[in-house]
Amino acid sequence: PERAMFESNYPVDYWGADYAVLWNAFKRLTRSASAEEKAALYAGTAARFYGLEGLAA
Repeated sequence: PERAMFESNYPVDYWGADYAVLWNAFKRLTRSASAEEKAALYAGTAARFYGLEGLAA
């Protein structure tokens, strides 16, 4: 999780899976991850990489 993050280009790359399907796939992939790992994958890694840590809610 320290070097990975989830991202999407939705809706630009809409190719047959709506947003709910995409979001549920992310949730299924992380169902066994800890809360800390999920926080990193869903926001923390991106915030750190792009220098947005102080802006995260």
